Amino acid sequence: MYLDFYGLRRFPFAMGCDESFFYESSVHAEALANMLYTFQQRKGMVLITGEVGAGKTFVGNVLMSRLGPGCQSVMLKNPPQSGKQVVRALASRFGITAPPSADKLSLVDRLEQHLIRMHSRGRLAAIIIDECQDLGAASLEEVRLLWNLEQDGQRLLQILLIGQPELREMIQQPRWESLRQRIVLSYHLAHLTFEDAAAYVAHRLKVAGDGDGSLLSFQPETIADIYAATDGIPRLINVLCDNALLVGYARAVHCIDPSIVAEVLRDMTCWGLRTPVRPLQADPSGALK
Repeated sequence: MYLDFYGLRRFPFAMGCDESFFYESSVHAEALANMLYTFQQRKGMVLITGEVGAGKTFVGNVLMSRLGPGCQSVMLKNPPQSGKQVVRALASRFGITAPPSADKLSLVDRLEQHLIRMHSRGRLAAIIIDECQDLGAASLEEVRLLWNLEQDGQRLLQILLIGQPELREMIQQPRWESLRQRIVLSYHLAHLTFEDAAAYVAHRLKVAGDGDGSLLSFQPETIADIYAATDGIPRLINVLCDNALLVGYARAVHCIDPSIVAEVLRDMTCWGLRTPVRPLQADPSGALK
């Protein structure tokens, strides 16, 4: 809708997980490098947590991409609620066919044989389970048991658990001691700092223009208001910025100023956030503006 107006080739604040838009802060770079090493060396489970909208799923998708063709990686986005559902869902994602009547033992056996074949060919197998805070106890226990599958002293399945902060609280319960000991790497994705939020917006604009000079710009005060309104949560930054571009397009202006952000927060969001109020300043004549 507004691409030609701003001189952009792609939507800079789309909600998908296009890796080219991934902003790799120093924290993200360290987390990804360590996760890759952990998986490639078959060292153990990895845990990633963060608030809603922090970019956890995006990190999981980037990890899958960077594991490359030497790894068959699958993602479960809707946590199954029973052990059998976990195994059946994973078998299906790995392309393993099984009749609807197959019991859990049969499914586990088929899955294990598939993983052994992959291991014999020198390939990794990885699963990424999103929204793990919603996993039932039986499902989480099944995940722990699947991690025990091994061949020649090496784990057959690399596992990344992704969830909201309550997942950490859940696995602190004594019953999950065995699971905790299998988690060798853990990161919590905090909100972006102001500096990272500004760099995040700039990175997405650069990618959307494919490096070409676009007509779009954000005033420094606008970035400050965006950060204040979103608390550095990437998903909210995307929503706010995308709507700001729509308003800018409607106003036929190429520079996004604080008044546009204020209009978006007032009329186009339902977060319950307060529109940033900038302190009154005196101009040289003494009038307030």
